[in-house]
Amino acid sequence: MSFYKLSKDAILETFDDGGLVLIVPERRLVELNPSAVEIIRLLDGKRTPEQVAAEIAKNHDISNDYPETQIILDVLELCAEMDRNGVLEFQPDFQENMEMTSAVATCFLRNPDVVLREEDPDEGALLFNPDTNQVKVINTTGLFIWQQCGVARTQDEIVAEVQKGFDEVPLDQVVHDVREFVDSMLASGFIGTVEKCKGIG
Repeated sequence: MSFYKLSKDAILETFDDGGLVLIVPERRLVELNPSAVEIIRLLDGKRTPEQVAAEIAKNHDISNDYPETQIILDVLELCAEMDRNGVLEFQPDFQENMEMTSAVATCFLRNPDVVLREEDPDEGALLFNPDTNQVKVINTTGLFIWQQCGVARTQDEIVAEVQKGFDEVPLDQVVHDVREFVDSMLASGFIGTVEKCKGIG
């Protein structure tokens, strides 16, 4: 079975009349029509293109004039095109992927030596890393993410907490912000990684 999801290098922004995908490494934009946006949103790495086609047919109450087999072909064609464009990435079989990754998870944990100076929570904070004498200024979102790393958490767990705290922010923006902040903190030694067995605290 084939599974697709939005590429880790892609950021999706949607509008009333379609959407744009930014391919970050190449700084390239891909324009999407509303149908493509709907399909890409449904392709979460857990549904096959066939399942997505069935959901679209159900959501739009598509008549027999446009059979589901044609919708499947349209979805598969879009998947292939978006894969070539770097918008989607092919996933291995979801069940196999779950079995492979169920034992160990990579988690993020803040450096215990880093000093936090929080003068006004509404304006962010300062972080000081004595190991490198480096100072970082972080905004309120960064401060919230930093606080979530007081215990070892996976990126998905951090995203879930940020979604709760900033429920007005779209999920794709939350994922982007968490990824960008964590990558920056990792690169400068403010956050480290640990591995733990899933289901064990």
